[in-house]
Amino acid sequence: MYSYYSLRSLAKSNRPIDRALLKYGFSRFSLYILEYCASENVLEREQYYLDKIKPEYNIVEKAGSTVGYKHTEDSLVAATKMRNFVLSDEVKKRKANSTANASAANRVPIIVENIKTKEILEYVSMTEASKVLGVHKNAVGQAISDNRLIKKTFRVAKKVINKENKT
Repeated sequence: MYSYYSLRSLAKSNRPIDRALLKYGFSRFSLYILEYCASENVLEREQYYLDKIKPEYNIVEKAGSTVGYKHTEDSLVAATKMRNFVLSDEVKKRKANSTANASAANRVPIIVENIKTKEILEYVSMTEASKVLGVHKNAVGQAISDNRLIKKTFRVAKKVINKENKT
């Protein structure tokens, strides 16, 4: 119902009812509730009234369907653009998933030891460790290669994985 009372929405539309509302004004139209029914019966009851009343501004012949509706050239172009956008969005998602899977395979588990408290924590990647430590991931990599402490407190090392035991 909002779109019928929004001038912006009406102006963008090419539906006959929307054009008529703009042309003749709201005062020339009425809104009536013909019947209350259960949600599972809505289409059946709508079809009943479409057949009985044959409303002038209705653009379809079958309730809940666009069968028989002739789309304008503009709406067909818009639908094609939307379809292409959705498809390109799907391609982007697939690329992101494959990149995520590839980066998961490239992750290096990291062990972080607090030399003051002797607490040892394990992280799935240098990125995760760097976020917790509040440093750039390159700083973690550099600390590992130079055998340096981070913030004079944290010793970082790559977790050694025994391929036979997978630990």
